Amino acid sequence: MSMPYVIRLPILMTCILLTACASTRSAEQSRLLELADDIAAHGDYATAASMYERAAETSGSDVDIQVRLGDARLAGGDFEGALHSYRAALAADINNESALLGMGTAQLRLGQVESAERNLRRVAPEINTPAAWSRLGASQALMGKETEAVAAFSHAAQLKPHDPDVQTNLAVAEALAGQSGKAVALMREVTTSPLAEQRHFRGLLLVLVMAGEDPLAQSTEIPDMTSEQRQSLIEHAQQIRDIGIPSEQARAIGLAMNR
Repeated sequence: MSMPYVIRLPILMTCILLTACASTRSAEQSRLLELADDIAAHGDYATAASMYERAAETSGSDVDIQVRLGDARLAGGDFEGALHSYRAALAADINNESALLGMGTAQLRLGQVESAERNLRRVAPEINTPAAWSRLGASQALMGKETEAVAAFSHAAQLKPHDPDVQTNLAVAEALAGQSGKAVALMREVTTSPLAEQRHFRGLLLVLVMAGEDPLAQSTEIPDMTSEQRQSLIEHAQQIRDIGIPSEQARAIGLAMNR
């Protein structure tokens, strides 16, 4: 009568040990992820990525870890690696919005503009953040879809109305779409903000030149900028204007690098 209990005891102990091991492994992984998150928050993306990789090795196809790994790689400039991580996350969860946003962003950085636009157009309305709309707008500007780009940047500006970077993106998109009056008026407003920095004044010069207002650009005072620096910026803006093709102008401006 005691035999069944003798047989079951090792089985029971094995189950307990396996559960304990699994719990320990989970706790260790959680500590590893917390540390990696902290390191990423301090800007050491390469170290954070290596720690996320270790966590991913023990988690199989954990979507959250793959997204965190993708984000660290993306922030660290490893766009191909980021794309690989986001693909792995989407293979496990095809509807994961964070992975889809990351994939579209990595594709944008890699110059895969049409693929980026397709994915960002799908996810931007769902996530509905300034970053998502801005990245969609950048991809559309690079494709020559000026009207759509203005609409996307307008969504971003509505969500973050006092952010000078978001407002500058919108003004540049308007300039590319031939909406010069709106672009200049918006940049005038942006540069009156206490948050305005020199890059926003450079944006003002750009839209003035794109609008054909070269004399006004010449006479515009820019804080902490010499007349020689201002003239150099104006000449560069004139070169961009003379390209004449909005998608190529967007590429020259570097709109894809704006967030």
